[in-house]
Amino acid sequence: MFDHIRIVLIETSHSGNIGSAARAMKTMGLSQLYLVSPKSVDKQSLALAAGADDIVTNAHIVSSFDEAIADCSLVIGASARLRHLQSTLLGPRECAEKISLYQGNIAIVFGRERVGLRNEELLKCHYHLTIPANPDYSSLNLAMAVQLVSYELRMAFLANKENENSLSLIEQNYPTAEQLAYFFEHTERVYQSLGFIQNQGVMQKLRRLYNRASVEENELNILHGMLSAVEKRLELLNIDS
Repeated sequence: MFDHIRIVLIETSHSGNIGSAARAMKTMGLSQLYLVSPKSVDKQSLALAAGADDIVTNAHIVSSFDEAIADCSLVIGASARLRHLQSTLLGPRECAEKISLYQGNIAIVFGRERVGLRNEELLKCHYHLTIPANPDYSSLNLAMAVQLVSYELRMAFLANKENENSLSLIEQNYPTAEQLAYFFEHTERVYQSLGFIQNQGVMQKLRRLYNRASVEENELNILHGMLSAVEKRLELLNIDS
């Protein structure tokens, strides 16, 4: 049921948190764990997994954020930062309901224990998950956050299973993070040649715009075609001049 959903932990510094997160996942039926450059995966990880050691031992260990999400068509980053993210913010329940309607690979990303996700990582996420905890004491450890999100995922999928008519009958295909990264590189290259992009602030705004629009794969191909047509026209103008 959840094989297409992965929990991604970025540069986890305390090995025990990996085991505790794995335990939280397994209790709700999730099994796909991706670890981006963890400080260590050791006996403490297995001890705190408390029966979910199979998730720890089978975890995918990768070296970068981009590698962890490359084949995902939906990327959601957990963040306590609210600035500039209001239009893409989701609570845990709304997040789970949205995920339950997606067919492709999905990544839910949790950042470093102390500093969370970096700005450049947040920009690569389609949505941003925030937990509306007590503002006077909003401290959640990593495993608590994973447990809460995993629970909401399970509840959303069980609800949809009971009422299958609520699911969309039209399968939508969304581009992977790798395909989007190539599109953004293509966009930046063309717009720079036109003199439209002169600083990174513009490209960051365009990233947020396209991520918010949830562009489908065939729509992305149309946008690529438009960019390629502009490139060919520029080449002809350069030849004629």
